[in-house]
Amino acid sequence: EQRSEIIQRCYWPLLELADKHRLPIGIEAPGYTLEVIESLNPQWITELRRLCRQGLVEFIGSGYAQIIGPLVPAGVIAVNLRIGNVVYENLLGFKPQIALVNEQAYSAGLIQHYLDAGYQAIVMEWNNPARFHPEWETQWLYLPQKAVGQHGEEIALIWNKSISFQNFQRYAHGEM
Repeated sequence: EQRSEIIQRCYWPLLELADKHRLPIGIEAPGYTLEVIESLNPQWITELRRLCRQGLVEFIGSGYAQIIGPLVPAGVIAVNLRIGNVVYENLLGFKPQIALVNEQAYSAGLIQHYLDAGYQAIVMEWNNPARFHPEWETQWLYLPQKAVGQHGEEIALIWNKSISFQNFQRYAHGEM
């Protein structure tokens, strides 16, 4: 029942930030979320599409629903990514090239699914994996990386910092 308010208070300010300040940003949403927004506020989808065409927003995909890949059968992952791409194509006019690893739950078996879905890169959290790899050098966070799948397949990897992301969420919600 609060979806319209969330669109108005959270989603619109992201687009306005990119447009008003000419600040290129990435926005991620599952296909289902875009369908809901389209049903409640189709102008937001129109504006997202416009800003993507202008290069002010890079849309980041994640499939149709936000599922935790390592916890579901491989077929579910593949179908989720495929249906998400259909929704992205229908609503935005393109399939995103970058995917967010849902819930930041990584496993090597996910890589082939993202490649098969046409993704060129994935976004994954740095903080937790780095905590368990003290041999990793901190500057690797800022350098080009590749994630390697269980059969040696590779995909470009973009690290994000969960604390920075959480702070940005708090800013978007007016808490900071």
